[in-house]
Amino acid sequence: MVESFQLLEAHLLGENDWVQVETLLGLCDLTLDAVVELAELGVVAPRGGAPSEWQLPAAMLPRLRTMSRLMHDLGVNLSGAALAVELIESRRQLERRVRELERHLRAPP
Repeated sequence: MVESFQLLEAHLLGENDWVQVETLLGLCDLTLDAVVELAELGVVAPRGGAPSEWQLPAAMLPRLRTMSRLMHDLGVNLSGAALAVELIESRRQLERRVRELERHLRAPP
């Protein structure tokens, strides 16, 4: 019996890490044209020369994956997906702020 295995490699990414655009395209199931459009919309701020050489902050991966899922699963266009993610993040920030204020109200004087 022949056993086969697949070698997986993992790298932990921090907030200050940058990801090559071609790696990001595979991780997020996006096209280079979509990333260029997101840069034009101001959603991402890549660094580097030509778009094929860009690097993007690793912190953008969750946002980009969510946008990709909205586009592929629900048929939302790129601008709509970017707006939806922005609204989702704003709501999360507001919910965190409300919880913080509630904790202050319950704290003894």
